[in-house]
Amino acid sequence: MSKNYFHAVATLIGTIIGVGIFAIPYVISKSGIILLFVYLPLLGIVQYFLHKLYAEIILSTKERHRLPGYAEKYFGKSGKKITLVLVLIGNYGGLLAYIIVGGIFLQQLLGPYFGGNVFFYSTALFILEAAAVLMGMKLLASAELIMVGLLLLMVALITWRGWGYVNLDNYSLIDWSNVFLPYGPIFFAVGGEAAIPSVCRLLARQKEKIKSAICWGTFIPVAVMLFFTVLAVGITGNNTTPDTLAGLNSIIGNGVVVFALIFGLLAIITSFLVLAQAVKEVYWWDLGMNKKLAWGLSCIVPYFLYLIGFQNLIKVISLTGAVVGGVLGIVVICLVFKVKRKKELAPIISNNLSKPFAYFLSLLFILGLIYEIWAVLR
Repeated sequence: MSKNYFHAVATLIGTIIGVGIFAIPYVISKSGIILLFVYLPLLGIVQYFLHKLYAEIILSTKERHRLPGYAEKYFGKSGKKITLVLVLIGNYGGLLAYIIVGGIFLQQLLGPYFGGNVFFYSTALFILEAAAVLMGMKLLASAELIMVGLLLLMVALITWRGWGYVNLDNYSLIDWSNVFLPYGPIFFAVGGEAAIPSVCRLLARQKEKIKSAICWGTFIPVAVMLFFTVLAVGITGNNTTPDTLAGLNSIIGNGVVVFALIFGLLAIITSFLVLAQAVKEVYWWDLGMNKKLAWGLSCIVPYFLYLIGFQNLIKVISLTGAVVGGVLGIVVICLVFKVKRKKELAPIISNNLSKPFAYFLSLLFILGLIYEIWAVLR
């Protein structure tokens, strides 16, 4: 396998492994361990299918776009406007989640030595990330490859240090009052659409390997999240915190958790960079803005949302995953049907998408959207 293949897989893994892996244990501790084995594999398969659909759209079109640009090409300006709003809301929700958790992790790591509150650390980290987005992304693929190794090391260390603390009594089987709670966070956690254009670019000369890269890049994070969640909930039980690591820190001690915090920060930083670059490219490629203005809009808006009080991690990722992610899933499905009739290039990836299955997925997304809106408003 070529270096670009491993970079492509690592880019997708690094995009998926971000805030989501640290939020899943909390919602599973509230809803029951059985639901982990229902939602995570099923939604992983759904996201894998959506990733392949997006790749087919990219590979069937000559011009380089992000999703709003493809919507304009195949559905006209009204399609572009709707998709643009959804993409920006979804990506800004993801960036906001990274700002929230990044500040929490950095404060836990440096606060005992230097003091300062979470807001200070969130702001400091955001400034560094925004500067990195401005300077460019040339080293990101290599950084993601290193991140995959650190991810496996983190899980191994927590397993080694925490296995003796796992208690079967910490697992609740299922809480029917929270049976739909994991949907939004898990759907958010396993989504990596922002990285698919990068995967296709990295493998532009090896297009036949794109499907394999998407498969490994999607399901390795699913397997890691499954194992990590079972382990974390088994250790912390009802004391599982929304960011997971604070709860683990109180039980298994500082040594391993310090490494986990460092890894968590690196994962969040790299995911922030990929997502911010995706938003920047929407403004740059699809709206024709200059690079600096595109950079400013991609970074400043989520920080402004953080400033005005959007700081509840679980609500942010639940709404982003179920509401925006679900609707964008419907957009991708609709685009694929259009692309298959008007494709400009013969794509390496051609998905079999029947209308009944498309209707089923769309219904799933709509029901998830309705539940999350109801859950927030109740």
